[in-house]
Amino acid sequence: MAKAKEITGLHPRLGVRTALPAIFGTRIAELWSWAEHMPFPERVRELHNMRIAAKRLRYCFEFFHPCFDARLEGTLKRFKKLQDFLGELHDCDVWVDYLRTQLKDAFADCDVHRKALGQFIGADLLLKAEADTLREELARGPVQGLLMMLGDVVERRARLYGELLVFWDELERDDFRGQLSRAVGAAARGDAGR
Repeated sequence: MAKAKEITGLHPRLGVRTALPAIFGTRIAELWSWAEHMPFPERVRELHNMRIAAKRLRYCFEFFHPCFDARLEGTLKRFKKLQDFLGELHDCDVWVDYLRTQLKDAFADCDVHRKALGQFIGADLLLKAEADTLREELARGPVQGLLMMLGDVVERRARLYGELLVFWDELERDDFRGQLSRAVGAAARGDAGR
C-alpha cells in the first residue's frame, strides 16, 4: 500500500476553512495520480492504492462535512460509487489470491497419485487403479469447486472492471475532479450554501 501523500501548507493558527484547499487538493491529486493505471486491469496493486486514496479523500469529506452544503450530497454519492467499484475489484483480487493458494494446496494432495502415474510402463493394470484413485480424489476433493469459484470470481472482476471503466469515463466527461475542487473552494470561502 502506498504511503499517504503529505499535506503541506498547514499552520495551527489558520482556520479550518483556510486549510481545506491544502487538505483536499492533496487528497484529490493523490487519487487522480493513480488514474493512469486505470486502463490496465492487471495493475492490481496500483488499483488497490487508488482505492486507498479514495478512502482517504472520503474520510476528509466526512470529517469536514459541516463545511459543505447539501448540494455536495449528490457528488458524494457518485464518489461513493467509485469507491464501491474499487473496493469490490479489490475484494475479487483478494479472493483470486486466496483461491490460488487453496488450489495449490489441493493439487499438492493429488501430487502423490499424479507422480505415481509416471512410474508405470505400458498399460499396467496397476496404472488403471492409480488413475482411478487420482480421478476419484479429484472428483471428491475441493479442486473442482475451487476451479469453479476461481472462474466465477475472475468473471465477476472482469465485469466490475468494465463497469468501473465506463463509470470513470463518465466522471471524467463530467469533470468530476473539477466539481470536487470547486466544492472545496466554495467551502473554503464560506459560501458553500450561497
